[in-house]
Amino acid sequence: MWRAVLIALTMLIAVPAHAASFDCKGVPSPDELIVCNDPLLSALDTQLPRVQEKAEQEKRAETRQVLRDFTSDRSSCGSNRSCVLSTYIAVLGELGGAKSIPADITASTIAGGRAKPSPTLPAKIGQCSVTNVTEVHPRVGQDPIKDEDYDAGTGIEYANEGYQVSYAREEALIASKPGDKVTMCLIAIPKRCPQGDDRGREYFVTNARTGQSWAMADSQHACGGP
Repeated sequence: MWRAVLIALTMLIAVPAHAASFDCKGVPSPDELIVCNDPLLSALDTQLPRVQEKAEQEKRAETRQVLRDFTSDRSSCGSNRSCVLSTYIAVLGELGGAKSIPADITASTIAGGRAKPSPTLPAKIGQCSVTNVTEVHPRVGQDPIKDEDYDAGTGIEYANEGYQVSYAREEALIASKPGDKVTMCLIAIPKRCPQGDDRGREYFVTNARTGQSWAMADSQHACGGP
């Protein structure tokens, strides 16, 4: 009996709850509690301060605002893991670029394997749906499309009327083809937007055929821009 008790205590000591940005031993809020008890979320939370430090060296005020928005969004998620995970992916990508998002995270990771086909776009942070690619094209340019046209940016369109665009050449998008099945998750909704201007929503998408993922906004300009 005592041996069993000792083994149980050892296991509890070996896998403590942890996070870098708050104290899991205190009275965590619902969103903090899920981070404390989830290995992936805890790892992302541990990574965030390193990305934050580097971003603050270049744009301190902007970085602080991004972090305040992130904390607000995560708090609004409550105990919804898909939502909390989305907020971490969004803030890491915004502060550190695509390279800051772990390569093994996919849209299915966010959806927990529960995404279903839908004719409409996800409407809430952490919400995911399955749709198909309808078109991939350069951000600017006319037919016939030349490969170098993608150097000025890449756009992609979906059957659910979704759209994503980048000012960069995006090889993952270029590798996608009309008809490819993708899982799409909403990971960020911009704040402080003029009434009726909903541009700048960011989606994390994984192509089922290629296995490639990308995070990208639905507009060339954020809300309130030209």
